[in-house]
Amino acid sequence: MLVAIRLLEETYSSELADLLGVRPFTVQSILASLERDAIVVSRLMGRTRTVSLNPRYFAHAELGALLWKLGEHDMDLQAKLAARRRRPRRAGKPGLL
Repeated sequence: MLVAIRLLEETYSSELADLLGVRPFTVQSILASLERDAIVVSRLMGRTRTVSLNPRYFAHAELGALLWKLGEHDMDLQAKLAARRRRPRRAGKPGLL
């Protein structure tokens, strides 16, 4: 999960759940634990809570470099990241519930 957060730079729990193939509740509980340990930070953007690595974490630079290196060699994760949609859908677009 941390590798995905590092590669995405900023993401949200449902995107992580889809990307990693786990239930959203699982992602949310892991993110809550990481936030309690000050490894990640979250912020509210509209109605979406985004998460990213905590820039104030004492080992932020080292952790970021390690996660980036791990992400470079995870071809499955790289393929999933390349296939995802990053822009939000236009409001009022047909088919959106």
